[in-house]
Amino acid sequence: MIEYLNEQNELLIVSSVTGKPFGKFPPITLGTYYNYAFSLDGKTLAVVSSAQLYLIDLPSWEYRTYDVDLHGPISSVVYSPDRTLLALASGLPGGELRVVDTRSGEVRASTQVGFSIRNVKFTTDGKAVMVYGPQLASTGIASNAGVSIGVPKAALYAISDLSLLWSAELNGIRDGTFPKKASTANTQDIYQPGAAWHYEPGIAFAPNTDILYVVHGDKDKLTTVDFTNEKVSTVNVQVKTSWFDQLLALTAGVAHAKGMDGTVKQAVISPDGKFLFVAGNTEVVTQQANGNNWDVTDTSIGLQVIDPKDGTLVNKMSTDVSSVRLSPDSRQLFLTGWNKGIPWTDVYDISSKSIIKHFDGIYLIPSRRLDGKAILISINTISSNVSYTTLIDPDTWATVSEWKGTDNVGWLIGP
Repeated sequence: MIEYLNEQNELLIVSSVTGKPFGKFPPITLGTYYNYAFSLDGKTLAVVSSAQLYLIDLPSWEYRTYDVDLHGPISSVVYSPDRTLLALASGLPGGELRVVDTRSGEVRASTQVGFSIRNVKFTTDGKAVMVYGPQLASTGIASNAGVSIGVPKAALYAISDLSLLWSAELNGIRDGTFPKKASTANTQDIYQPGAAWHYEPGIAFAPNTDILYVVHGDKDKLTTVDFTNEKVSTVNVQVKTSWFDQLLALTAGVAHAKGMDGTVKQAVISPDGKFLFVAGNTEVVTQQANGNNWDVTDTSIGLQVIDPKDGTLVNKMSTDVSSVRLSPDSRQLFLTGWNKGIPWTDVYDISSKSIIKHFDGIYLIPSRRLDGKAILISINTISSNVSYTTLIDPDTWATVSEWKGTDNVGWLIGP
């Protein structure tokens, strides 16, 4: 786990029985920003922080460090299919990209892509890296707010030297912060309620092909980026209708929501690539009659099941889910949300498309033990600086252990 201490972070190993740190595993001090990735077997952890790459052998807790010259927020740490390379990316507006050899720590290639990198994945043959990200302002207060200054981009880079192989501007996708008034774009007013819209699309790479799916944040649309054929296509996300319903739709008007301040979506793809599972929240900010206070309404979009081939909405489940994650064995989804400040989790079975388990007071996070075994962790904050931690076995759903501790920790999320 990561513990936050005095504007820096420490990577710790704790007992799965007591929650107390193990003395024989000394903490590793990290900087303010960090990101990480587990190897496929869960036994090696790659962490990037303060321009350093830490390659940690988890069973022994021995590690090597290398200077990768990557500063600020780290958006991606991704293993190549054969685990010999890492792709590292900065989330800053300039978009720094690195390819690093996992055996020697050598930076094989480096480039600046010119936009903020949000998502990275190696191609299936391991010869190139696929990149997605928005174009954000790089100066002034606007840069801190993630103000969008252009449409997002998708790009393909050769692993050998990170030369650009292909790129496309993804027109029609809104990703970032959009001031409602141009005059507020570079002022402190951007942080005030009602001053801007914020949208984050759901992003998912196909598991076995070189395809990126982007579920629009502001519309029910799906954009597909095919890196192999260098094509971009967009379709409406909608229930399949009969030819008669489609004919009627040609003359029907479209009702648009008014006053919406933004939507953030998450997308998870099934292991076979046949379905996209999308969850998210829409926030609406309204000013009270007195003109001094604001009301914020946060509404879940539920769970949408989309066929990525044509954008068909296969199923939509009404639920107050706020977050969706894939289980360690990729057979279930963890749908998590809140009810009056108390977390809950529904376990959604992908094959049957049904809820098979419900937890109250549990916010499930998939993580790893030192030996690589998957384990589920929940933190439920009960008061200031106090929280309950619960460990659950992913095979039986039984509680392994529970303890009470501080809430200034974050668990590393497993693959």
